[in-house]
Amino acid sequence: MKNIRSLLHFIILTLVLISGCSKNTPVEPLQNEKQLLTKAWQLTKAYMLQTAGAPIDATSELSLIYLQFNSDGTYTSSFQNGKWEYDEPGKKIYFDKGTTAPFTADVKKITSDSLRIQMYLPNNGGYSLFELIFAVNKNLGSKAADVNFEALWKEFDQRYSFFEIKRINWDSLHTVYKAKIKSTTTEAELFQILSSLLAELKDGHADLTTPLGYYSYKDWWQKYPSNFLGEQATFKYLVKSYPAQAYGNMKFGKLTNDIGYIYVGPNLSGDVTTWSNAIDLILDSLKNTKGIVVDIRNNGGGNDNLGMTIAGRFTDQTRIYSYVRYRNGSKHSDFTDYSERTITPQGKLKYLKHVAFLTNRRSFSSAEGTTLMFRSIPTVTVIGDTTGGGSANPITLQLPNGWSYRVARWIQYTADKKVFEGKGLAPNIPVWISKADSLGGKDAILERAIKFLDTGK
Repeated sequence: MKNIRSLLHFIILTLVLISGCSKNTPVEPLQNEKQLLTKAWQLTKAYMLQTAGAPIDATSELSLIYLQFNSDGTYTSSFQNGKWEYDEPGKKIYFDKGTTAPFTADVKKITSDSLRIQMYLPNNGGYSLFELIFAVNKNLGSKAADVNFEALWKEFDQRYSFFEIKRINWDSLHTVYKAKIKSTTTEAELFQILSSLLAELKDGHADLTTPLGYYSYKDWWQKYPSNFLGEQATFKYLVKSYPAQAYGNMKFGKLTNDIGYIYVGPNLSGDVTTWSNAIDLILDSLKNTKGIVVDIRNNGGGNDNLGMTIAGRFTDQTRIYSYVRYRNGSKHSDFTDYSERTITPQGKLKYLKHVAFLTNRRSFSSAEGTTLMFRSIPTVTVIGDTTGGGSANPITLQLPNGWSYRVARWIQYTADKKVFEGKGLAPNIPVWISKADSLGGKDAILERAIKFLDTGK
């Protein structure tokens, strides 16, 4: 009996202790799938899925993708930011739902530390289905200077297209600039270190945007004369002007009764439909002229498709105007084969008479792509100064601390496969505006274009 009482006392004491533990020890609640998603993820594996055949490993091309799902319904990523929603019954993540460019991912598996999704991504001018596998990224959101330095350096190491052409030793620069990073490095100091690192590239597209300021390389145009007096000074040459088109990016009129003028700038931005309607209206107004000046000076670029919308009205046949090669591997020498880029006739109305196409050092990026398009047309003569020499087709990425920057992805070549990055595109007829002409309001480049269209010389 004594042994039985002792056993009962032990059992009661044990139950009391268990009860006390259950009251005082917090039990972590089970998370639903949306809560599991709400963290930072880093890609570890990527496969392009095919309708027939085995999946293709695309990890090396996509390994730097990251995603961060925030609890307030926003997301940040290595390619863009926006809003997200999760449909748990349907196992779908909706990115930027209700916007002009939404996309969706199907969740195949999610745990507290892994995520597997399938989604369509851009690939060779179209879209392909990819399976992406992520692990939790504990560094994302970090403000640590060393973490952000390494992230930027690695992205450029894996993506940047001009290391070999510019003869840049990126590993050596890592050694030099990493030595400047200390545990006490402030955000302001990090901004200066990263800006100095990017300056080594001498690339007008390799810029850095932060709350502390903006860095971009400017020597591609600042070291040279402007060779453009500004829109107002140039427009004084017009004997007749018309309302601006395409959000103010196309202004036009007549320089004489039989010479038209179109200024395209300050950039190539907007939608193709608006630009198509604009150039059709402009050419209808100028169709009876014997020649047109197309002026793209001080145009900083934007969208190649808008340049093509204009150039397609001046050609009577498909023409190769350029070639490109994309960086596609971990080695600095890894590139796709040459891919030709062409212009084709567009619009109901074609202008096949002589054109004087004006450029200067601040004609840059997609404005240079547009220059290449016009250069491929036999009736076009380029007059003015050499262009800026920037052909990057950059991608915008984000550091873990939220700062954004751009990385060049391709090498663009002329129609005869010459590189113009850092060199620019030389005109057929070189003309500079002297200091005396500038002070006197004389646009020597425009006047040379008028003379050329008048005399053919």
